Amino acid sequence: MARTSAPRPRSAPQTPTAELLDPRVREVVRKRGFTEFSEAQEQSIPRLLAGDNLILVAPTGTGKTESAMLPVFDRLLETPGPGFKALYITPLRSLNRDILARMEWWCRELSLTAGVRHGDTPQNERRKQALNAPDLLITTPESLQALFMGKRLREHLKNVRYVIIDEIHDLAESKRGAQLAVALERLAEYAGEFQRIGLSATVGNPDEIGRFLCGARPFSVVEVPVASNLDITVRFAGEDFGDQVRTVERCLDAPGSTLVFVNTRVTAEALGHSLYSRGDVEVHHGSLSRDVRVDAEERFRRGEIRALIATSSMELGIDIGHIEHVLQFGSPREVSRLVQRVGRAGHRLDAVSRGTVLATGFDDLLESLVIARRAKANECERVVPPAGAADVLANQVAAIAVEYGEIEISRLRKIVERSSIFAGCGSLLDDVCRQMAEHRLIRVEATRVIRTGRARRYLVGNLSMIHDERKMEVFDIVSRRTVGTLDESFVLGWMQTGAVFITKGQLWRVLDMEGGRITVEPAVRVRGEVPSWEGEQIPVPFAVAREVGALRRMRAFGRYSDVPGVIGYAERFMARMDAGNHPVPSDRLITLENADEGVVCNVCGGHKANETLARALSILISARYGTTVGIEVGAYRFLLRLPGNVRALEVQEAMAGIEPEHLAGILRLALKRTALFKWKLVQVAKKFGAIDADADYERFSIHRLIDLFDGTVIAAEAYRELFSNYMDLEAAEEILAGIRDGRIAVTIGRLSPIGSEGLSSSRDTVPPPMIDQAVVATLMRRLEKEEVVLFCMNCRKWKSRTVVERVPDRPQCPLCGARLIAALKPWDEELIPAVTKKKKSEEERAIEVRFLRNANIVLSSGKKAVTALAAKGVGPETASRILATLSEGDAFYREILKAERNYVKTHRFW
Repeated sequence: MARTSAPRPRSAPQTPTAELLDPRVREVVRKRGFTEFSEAQEQSIPRLLAGDNLILVAPTGTGKTESAMLPVFDRLLETPGPGFKALYITPLRSLNRDILARMEWWCRELSLTAGVRHGDTPQNERRKQALNAPDLLITTPESLQALFMGKRLREHLKNVRYVIIDEIHDLAESKRGAQLAVALERLAEYAGEFQRIGLSATVGNPDEIGRFLCGARPFSVVEVPVASNLDITVRFAGEDFGDQVRTVERCLDAPGSTLVFVNTRVTAEALGHSLYSRGDVEVHHGSLSRDVRVDAEERFRRGEIRALIATSSMELGIDIGHIEHVLQFGSPREVSRLVQRVGRAGHRLDAVSRGTVLATGFDDLLESLVIARRAKANECERVVPPAGAADVLANQVAAIAVEYGEIEISRLRKIVERSSIFAGCGSLLDDVCRQMAEHRLIRVEATRVIRTGRARRYLVGNLSMIHDERKMEVFDIVSRRTVGTLDESFVLGWMQTGAVFITKGQLWRVLDMEGGRITVEPAVRVRGEVPSWEGEQIPVPFAVAREVGALRRMRAFGRYSDVPGVIGYAERFMARMDAGNHPVPSDRLITLENADEGVVCNVCGGHKANETLARALSILISARYGTTVGIEVGAYRFLLRLPGNVRALEVQEAMAGIEPEHLAGILRLALKRTALFKWKLVQVAKKFGAIDADADYERFSIHRLIDLFDGTVIAAEAYRELFSNYMDLEAAEEILAGIRDGRIAVTIGRLSPIGSEGLSSSRDTVPPPMIDQAVVATLMRRLEKEEVVLFCMNCRKWKSRTVVERVPDRPQCPLCGARLIAALKPWDEELIPAVTKKKKSEEERAIEVRFLRNANIVLSSGKKAVTALAAKGVGPETASRILATLSEGDAFYREILKAERNYVKTHRFW
């Protein structure tokens, strides 16, 4: 929305559109300081005043909110009486806060009332709303669900005439959105037909968003093109994190305010830490407290800080004032994400939105060039709503049963099938009702669904379709400390033994995943994935990855950029491929490269297609060769961790043997026994009321779960969600079909610069701050503090509990003077009585032999042996092997670390 900057008197927009509004609304528009309507407002207001359902697709800063609300305010002035008359639904509480401040001003000026309701709304405010409903209620999808549970609130819903859904693109592709779509049809049972207005960022399929909002009802689409107002530059920031930070600094030194977008919270913190000394930079992400975020927003708005480093928390339309320039650190992964983020710059009707993408590696650079080109051409991704999500249907059947007490199945079907999500759901509703009846959430009698006492309790804990996620502890074997926690979904979806990831700004390698704990060691000289939180796992789309492949093949860097540094870096990287005589993997060539850990499969398929192919290959190779296959997946390659006898040739044969039409069946087999499928099965079962909401998935054996739910609608939904959220079956089938008909060639080669670029190159990477010496120093300090029990195996009368650093170089018994001293773990102390007995059992004699062996090692190697024996999982045999290497200094401690790592990896098989 434009505002005058000159001090001349302000007047309302003088256009035919303005004349359509009530004079009272026009007066408030003038008072707000608007001099002209934006294109979005000029096109939307007449349609909305005419009563159309509408999808408005426009970038941030084009006045979308007022486009919807001015006509609604106009009509509210003529709609007297009690009850909610308009609902404004937003996906985030922070948007509630921002919108409320704006809406309260408009409502106050127009003598209307506004209120907000979400999970944190105080009880006294809720009571006031129940007694005297505001004209306009700002709420979230979950709080709308709660409104149906209160008898008085349901009465207020009968008066709703307008529903505005903000950031509808963000909701439409999630189960939250599917739940909301049904809730709107439940609302229509009370209010009759009401006007539906959806406000969306730029998407590739606005008509589908319209159907999501309106079902089969007619609707209009107003689409404001953004491409013509985008000025996007791609620069290469450097491969080293220090160089990248210096590049960001130079960008921040330019005049005006800058919003810096990063893809994960860890990167936000790492950049914020590096730039802290400037004094004009703040960090903003969802893990920070509300007070800290609001303070950062206010200081940025007032100009007290010049830069805000943010994650997707700033993508949605929170008002933080004028932004001169948007900086995207690393590829944004998706076209729509880049358009949304860069669109935050400018905020004037005639302003061009300026954005710079700072690429951080070869994959990252080419991906950024492709996404920037597609953004300028308005080629945004499609948003795909989760049609037929069975757990959402179960949730809403339970909600409707609670709402009505009992309801005819025919009426229930009519309500849910009016939404596009469940249009023509057929037998799915019957299957869902049968499953729910089995778990006593409802009773099905003849043609009716009847609520049970359990249904209301279930609903209180399941107002949201966002799954509860527990945290998994990350435990460092070197320091023997917990270094952080990770979300379960990240661990089960993306991690396996050997994977490298970043948390707390450091790189770690996974040694073991067991008992809700991930055991790790510091990783050096490698790159790693940044752990993803809910909503932060950003997969690169298939279309983007294919175009990156075409760009590699054609090497047409000049068509995508005129920045010398960009072209120069890309050409230098390709020269390294040429120098090694490596074929370049592309949209028409897959290369399979033998590496120490397995086979790198270079496939330009994007994360989801590559995940699909990797999982299918892993089960086929595992079945054929009787071996466990580990996988690591990126947008342009995946690594199959294989034993030495399975190489690229065997992978090529397995790939060639997959029939595209059999892929779905292979994947079901591949997923059936995985922790990921088990986790998803438990999540879906919870939403069906089949498992208690607070149950720990680890308590259930995978075999028992599959026996319980195999062949049910619960298992079918778990597969459906995994296929749609983690995989792209259609894209993978397209790649396999291309291989079969010769459009895509497959070759075998040595590990190339592209193959070794790193599976994490299409995700955020930061450099390892820990070096090898630091790891050794941490281990040394930890071992010095380890408790040991010294016990004389000569007189068998003396023992002493101490720590390693206090043990003398040559331990000696103070009673008998012997040096035959065993260095025992603290928990071995309770076994000492067994070796002091005259008569010993066979088991006790084995303990005595072990203690004597231990004491002989200490006798020959002194304190060095005590240090080795104090390590985790190191007994006499392992200590002997360590000491036999004759390693000294750091090398000695590395041998101990190697032994600890081996213990962690193998102890569960002993």
